[in-house]
Amino acid sequence: MNSWGFEMVNKSQPVEITGVDTNTSEKDDTFPEAYAFYIKLSDEPDNVWRSYLAKWNDALNAMQRKIEVVGDRLRLVFVYGDNIQNYTKYAVQLVKWVNERVIEYNKKVDSLEKKELRKQEERRRKEEEIGRQLRQLEPEPMPAAIEVTVKELASAYETNEETADARFGNRILKVTGLVNRIEVKDTLDIHYITLSDEKSLLQSVRCMFDKGHEDELNRLRKGEMVTVQGKFHGSIVQLGMRHCVLVR
Repeated sequence: MNSWGFEMVNKSQPVEITGVDTNTSEKDDTFPEAYAFYIKLSDEPDNVWRSYLAKWNDALNAMQRKIEVVGDRLRLVFVYGDNIQNYTKYAVQLVKWVNERVIEYNKKVDSLEKKELRKQEERRRKEEEIGRQLRQLEPEPMPAAIEVTVKELASAYETNEETADARFGNRILKVTGLVNRIEVKDTLDIHYITLSDEKSLLQSVRCMFDKGHEDELNRLRKGEMVTVQGKFHGSIVQLGMRHCVLVR
């Protein structure tokens, strides 16, 4: 497998005849009166080369001849009385034909690999484009919650409402104060508590909770000091937070 992630097809290698093994001949049982001799090759043929050579098996058998690969040699079977010189020339032409088929095969392999590389490149380009689009969908990181007490929040609005709104408006706050009111009415979809400053009940923040927080709200007790996180909204008239959670 290459770096692009697909399996590479091995190319075949042409081989050349380097000579005849004049010292080896042997009896063969393929045909009556059959003998064999060897032709030397430049290298041991691979499976693709062998497969092209095998296409001539039927034609050779019809002539009572057989050519097979044995390591880095060709074993030529013939019937006694055949013209060995002509048979050798025939083998030379056959090797030439096989090499031509191998070259054509390698060209097809090159073409397929180039096509696959183009497909992989196009796929990578599309994946990068999709990734870029997905990154654009990522929400901006939420700013850290501002920690503040009920007294600090109320005092900021009493001092300068415009400045306080620029600092706290639509921000996530963690407000700490005393619980002085708990309202949980499922049928009316009411779930809120009111936090007050421990020294002044007039300074308070209403904390609205979504459904699902009923149990933890019912466990609270008036006068208990808690911290609540939520998204701030309101004005000097009514300070409040939505989508709250208890932080304790």
